[in-house]
Amino acid sequence: MEPAEFCLKWVKNIKPGERGYYKACVKVLSKVTGLSERTIEGWGPDFSGRPDSVAVTLRKEDILNQIRQLVKPDDLSDLLDSGN
Repeated sequence: MEPAEFCLKWVKNIKPGERGYYKACVKVLSKVTGLSERTIEGWGPDFSGRPDSVAVTLRKEDILNQIRQLVKPDDLSDLLDSGN
């Protein structure tokens, strides 16, 4: 998954083109990849300079985020409790 696509899907409250969107995107990408914000900024304004491995990492994070949305914390604790 490309960084711009990931941001479109997971950066909330700020839309592309609005002030602060790029910075919010950099913060989210930094959090999910474990890379510094400075490193991510070095990829360029459209993130085209990103390493190939980042696309795989972002796809995995996207899938995990989708699972988190489907399985709410309360649902998970109910499931774990029922296994006793």
